[in-house]
This record gives sequence, structure tokens and C-alpha cells, in this order.
Amino acid sequence: MLAVLSHTLFSTTPAATESEPGFLSLVSRIVQAVHAERMRRRDEQIGAFIEAHGARITDDLERQIGSFFC
Repeated sequence: MLAVLSHTLFSTTPAATESEPGFLSLVSRIVQAVHAERMRRRDEQIGAFIEAHGARITDDLERQIGSFFC
């Protein structure tokens, strides 16, 4: 989606192409940071879920994790 936005919004005006790399770099870093934070939170939730269910990963626990967190 970011590639679509960069090609449709910024490539139409010459003034926008001068500031495009910095802006896109900033947006990219923000998106990556948000994604990394979501992954950390999900990992913490899964870890707490495993601890609450005996701290041993079984086939059933893997299925539960897959249905609740994915």
C-alpha cells in the first residue's frame, strides 16, 4: 500500500519529488516501529498464555494459540 501511495500521491508534482525520500523514509520507519511493537506485544501475550496453561507447549496449546492469536 505504501508503494501505491508513493506512486500516486507524490509522483504527480515536481515539488513533491524533492522531498519524497525523506518523507517516505520517515513513514517507513514509523510503519516498521508500529509493526515491531505489535509483534512484541503479541509475543508477550503468547508467553503469558503459555505460562498460564502449564508452561509446556503441546499440540493442543499450539492449536489454541493459533486460534486466539492469529
